[in-house]
Amino acid sequence: MLLGDSDRLKPSDGEIDSGSFDVPAAITDTGCERDLNEDRYAVIESHSGIAWLVCDGMGGSTGGELAAQLAIDAMRRNLENLPPRPPDAALHSAILEANRIIVLRRQNQAFSQMGTTIVAAMFSGPEVVISHVGDSRAYLVRDGAIEQLTTDHTYVQELVDKGKIQPEEALSHPQAHILTRCIGSEPALEIDSQKLWLWEKSLLQGDEYNGNDLLVLLTDGLYSLVNEGEIANLVAQETPQMACAKLVELAKSRGGYDNISVAIVPLPGQLRKEPPPGFSEEKMLKMRRAKLLDAEERSRSFWKTMVGVLFLSMLAALVVILGVTITVSSGTKEGNGTVEKQ
Repeated sequence: MLLGDSDRLKPSDGEIDSGSFDVPAAITDTGCERDLNEDRYAVIESHSGIAWLVCDGMGGSTGGELAAQLAIDAMRRNLENLPPRPPDAALHSAILEANRIIVLRRQNQAFSQMGTTIVAAMFSGPEVVISHVGDSRAYLVRDGAIEQLTTDHTYVQELVDKGKIQPEEALSHPQAHILTRCIGSEPALEIDSQKLWLWEKSLLQGDEYNGNDLLVLLTDGLYSLVNEGEIANLVAQETPQMACAKLVELAKSRGGYDNISVAIVPLPGQLRKEPPPGFSEEKMLKMRRAKLLDAEERSRSFWKTMVGVLFLSMLAALVVILGVTITVSSGTKEGNGTVEKQ
């Protein structure tokens, strides 16, 4: 296991350099057989951290495409508009909000089969939270080795868990893509989450450090056609941008029967199951409170400025109105004097 018990996250605003191994990348492709791309990905920056999201919508016609976008939009509103929270609480709340929105939309008969998977990673300081619903996956790649961090919510995964089929039989099973859980399926959604901690290189001693980790989020349209070894090799050897492109092309060369999406996030260290030395929940709480106070102060400053601008605008308008009134009044008096002289 890569995550032993003891043992740049935001994308560039400009053009991504294909030669940089430190810049995250993501790509989504319609594939070879579908008319619409029902997958979506997003990166959301908020006071609670930076969230990477990958969704695989379903529902036929425009239902799947709409479901994935509704989920992304709902999570964006939740994360951006609410005050700073711990990353696990923030991500959980955002996914529940996406579920609420899609459950409501499913009441329309035209969208009764609408739903979407999600796999998400939330970064806040050294804290990293991985959450998922459905069969979109998160992988950890370290030094060419790969570990699946999520467990699919599918019928065949339940068969694997019960020992009725072998793991290698799962993807070729005729019911491989029957979900047991997805966003929108029911109001009381169960979300699988885990918290990990990022250890920077300076905290890892000697043999403990064997290269920085890469986090990979992807949909079944990719891993159904490209095996884990191939994913690990490309992610480890190529830049994130090139690895994304090559993984999609490899899946398409093998049929590309589904939409294909992948995000690769290089990390400035390694993920562990325990917090790094010196980590303090109290310190993180103080930082979040400071962010909240800063956000509130900036909000107050904004509204003070708006009130000032509005007051000056009204004052200027009043001056103009008074000036026009005085001018008209003066003109009327002069006009009256001329008539009397005649």
